Amino acid sequence: MLQGAPQFTPQQLLDAGRRAEAEGKLDLAVQFYRHLTDHYAPTSEAAEARNGLGRIGGRSQPIWHGDGGAMPAHNGDGRAHHARAHRRHVPHRDHYRTGRALAVLFSAIGWLSIVAATVVLAAGAGAQLLHVEALKQLDVGAGVLMQMPGAILVGAVLVFLGQAGRALFDQANATRELVALERARTGIDPP
Repeated sequence: MLQGAPQFTPQQLLDAGRRAEAEGKLDLAVQFYRHLTDHYAPTSEAAEARNGLGRIGGRSQPIWHGDGGAMPAHNGDGRAHHARAHRRHVPHRDHYRTGRALAVLFSAIGWLSIVAATVVLAAGAGAQLLHVEALKQLDVGAGVLMQMPGAILVGAVLVFLGQAGRALFDQANATRELVALERARTGIDPP
């Protein structure tokens, strides 16, 4: 009667790796931990195994490969897999300088509007409520004072739009860099 090899659960493999590590059999512990990280990558036991590899000094592997599976710890011929050896540097470039400049301009105009409206509102209120003679010479009318809360609100909207634009352009630039890094990693040249 033929029987297959016994199947061990990830918890049993982790316990065996810990036991081997405690007994000083580091090569055996590395084998258990690597088996866990290779074949049971999304489990919590694999995360513990990666921690064990870090403690021992074994090379820890990333959780996922590009196709969604776990990345093997070594090639088929037993040699260690070094993914970083063939990577090339991708230079940083700001592709959205004009957009970022417009976002900064919107934010600056918004802050200027808020500060100016607040100063005019304070001067007008000081002239009418505190009866300060120096401020009365500015001759800030009630109609102008009524428009200042609106100017503050418009300034706040401009600051918000400027910050949202800056975030949009930063995110777009980061996405372009990630795509360039992935292309460089996989060896695909940009068109």
